[in-house]
Amino acid sequence: MNKKYLLGFALLCLGLNGCSKEKGETSNEKTKVITISQGSKPKSLDPAMYNEIPSLFIVEQIFNTLFRIDSNGKIVPELAESYEYVTPLELVIRLKKGVKFHNDEEMKSNDVVFSINRMLEKPATKVMLDAIDSVSTVDDYTVKIKLKESSAPLLYTLSYPLTSILNEKDTLAKNGNIAVLPLGTGPFKFDKWGDGERIELDSNADYFEGKPLVDELVFRAITENTSRLAALETGEVDMATIAPIDVQTVESNKELFAVSYPTTSTEYLTLNTQKSPLDNVDFRKALHYAIDKQSIVDTVYMGKANVAKTIVNPNVFGSNQTVEGYPYNPEKAKEYLEKSGISGETIKIMSNDNPVRLQAAQIIQANLKEIGINSEIETVEWGTYLQLTAQGQYDIFIGGWVSGTSDSDIVLFPLLHSSYKGGAGNRALYDNLEYDKLVELGRTSVEGEKRIEAYAKAQEILQEETPLIPLYYKNDNIGLSKKIKNFVPEPNTIHNFAKVDKE
Repeated sequence: MNKKYLLGFALLCLGLNGCSKEKGETSNEKTKVITISQGSKPKSLDPAMYNEIPSLFIVEQIFNTLFRIDSNGKIVPELAESYEYVTPLELVIRLKKGVKFHNDEEMKSNDVVFSINRMLEKPATKVMLDAIDSVSTVDDYTVKIKLKESSAPLLYTLSYPLTSILNEKDTLAKNGNIAVLPLGTGPFKFDKWGDGERIELDSNADYFEGKPLVDELVFRAITENTSRLAALETGEVDMATIAPIDVQTVESNKELFAVSYPTTSTEYLTLNTQKSPLDNVDFRKALHYAIDKQSIVDTVYMGKANVAKTIVNPNVFGSNQTVEGYPYNPEKAKEYLEKSGISGETIKIMSNDNPVRLQAAQIIQANLKEIGINSEIETVEWGTYLQLTAQGQYDIFIGGWVSGTSDSDIVLFPLLHSSYKGGAGNRALYDNLEYDKLVELGRTSVEGEKRIEAYAKAQEILQEETPLIPLYYKNDNIGLSKKIKNFVPEPNTIHNFAKVDKE
């Protein structure tokens, strides 16, 4: 994946100075606090529970993974010291020594074995690690993973915050209930949950990669874009996700700066392929041709997005940008609608309470009306949205997917493989044997060219059957105080604050 754009932002951000908000004074030293606002509160701080950014952004600060992806897109060790594939089906990982959990216990191989076995039981992580047959300890600092079949994306998967390493003793003592009591090895220690609306983390002075530069991180959930912007402008928060329309406002404020950068995410519509009339492929194609995606990019995202042709973002390995896509064509949409034989239906478009998504949904609603399809917009809060879509209780929903590992496997397998219908990821309830075989080949092949070919063919099938409607590849837009230093944005939008500073 091309990472050149990150270097520019890194250099930009390194040159920006900052200040700190006083939390208190110790030995005449002001405590450095960075307050960050997200649009939704996290559902859980248990790493393996939910593949959703509001949770994983905070998990990233508390935990570590065995590996990480560097700025060049390469795998490098994190908690691991080294690794070796003894055979294509046997991976040996040697761990760093002296890494401490936040309860001062040293991380050892039993913690890794416990964590991976637990991941294999959780729906959100099982889908990513089902190539693993068994995991065992060799000694206190060595782990052996045996695979059922070769797995090209395994190391990338083990770099994603969902696969963070837990403390076995602590997790068992809490009966596995660590959603609001997380304990990891990361740069910040969990302090307060605050009902998820205000989460406080303290600096980990014993962090194995060096003490963070700030003393505390505070995460605040502020749903409304205008409220987040106001909090940023008044200095109530130091960093906030902002709506595209607010980027210019932030840039015009001499105390703030904005970062708008390409990500690995795709915004799309999921169609319930098991529910009438969405079970009709011609009706689905009619919807696809009816939507003016460029209009949404221009009016809602202010040009800070690009129209999507495939669900796999172009910054992700295996993206097939040669597929034709579905250009805006109302006349062709009407042809497919007539071909479907469906008329007089009213469909519901579900969205979480994200103002930007709601604006997009309104344009989509108007587009559908132009070709004779009536629709209603159903707005629900984030938790209800996740629950209802997992249960298949919807017609269409608008959502987004971030490729955290920058590999097509994490997009094409969980979102559409037939074995993961429902809450595990395939919420379209899509079922296609040929597609399944292709994404399985992409997962198990160790040859890059074969993987690219398999993923390309899989995306051609999606082009024909359209269980999802890719809309656009959006930028992530962040407003920051000019007093923040060293912030480097991550394309998967899960930023790490171990080296971020504030004067």
